[in-house]
Amino acid sequence: MAKACESCGGALQAATDLPPCLCELEVVVAPSADVPEAIGGGAKEARALRCPGCGAGLETGARRCRYCAIELASVRCWRCFELAFSGTSHCGRCGATLGLEGDAGPSGATCPSCESESLHLIDVGEHRIEECPACTGVLVDHETLGRLTQRREAEAGVHVLGSKRVELQPEAVRYRACPRCPQVMTRKNFGRRSGVIVDVCTDHGVWFDAHELTAVLDFVATGGLEESRQRDLDDARAELSRRRLEALTEQQRARRAATLPPRSGFGSAAALLSVIGGFDL
Repeated sequence: MAKACESCGGALQAATDLPPCLCELEVVVAPSADVPEAIGGGAKEARALRCPGCGAGLETGARRCRYCAIELASVRCWRCFELAFSGTSHCGRCGATLGLEGDAGPSGATCPSCESESLHLIDVGEHRIEECPACTGVLVDHETLGRLTQRREAEAGVHVLGSKRVELQPEAVRYRACPRCPQVMTRKNFGRRSGVIVDVCTDHGVWFDAHELTAVLDFVATGGLEESRQRDLDDARAELSRRRLEALTEQQRARRAATLPPRSGFGSAAALLSVIGGFDL
């Protein structure tokens, strides 16, 4: 068995039983054309970590290199659920001290995005989620998501100033089956106004593509969910006022109709002609 790093537990030399040690990854500045850049880097001023397997640029917190598929040692933040490489002491997004993460193995469900990857049960802090090791999408049951959003609302003041909003890449509209049942999940804009489109199974939870759970928790932490509730309340009050006004207008119309004098008229056209002509028909 290969010797393991004391800091992150990764292999210090080539091995198949452990992910590689990432404690001393090199920073790449202006990589050459034959080395892929990390997502978000510019052609002239890229700043990325290199994969210890193939040398390609790594996206921060990836579980696997997307070029050579080598497993990377990474851990999720217990507060904002952003991924970071093992050996990092604090989350780069929310500043929380990073702890240990437990992988309880395959859950028996299949990733709805990759379709061939098995989801793994991951323990993050006091919460358990199901994650795809390839695309890092996660399935969160409704009870766990409720606890996560409630905690982030309670910690709304704990937000790193200057932290950038999570940028999600636009994707084609796809309706996918739940990882745990044949039911097609419903696409919903989380909180109606977050701009994060998630996939919901009424029985088994919510599917978040890569970075979407972090984006949702950022939305909650910055007061977005509370603002959404307030707007919904304002909309409901405005609708109630509109209906009351319509009912009042209809009542006034009915009262005016009831106070008008009865119209004088004739029972039939024949009666009218009789009066006009002075003779009976």
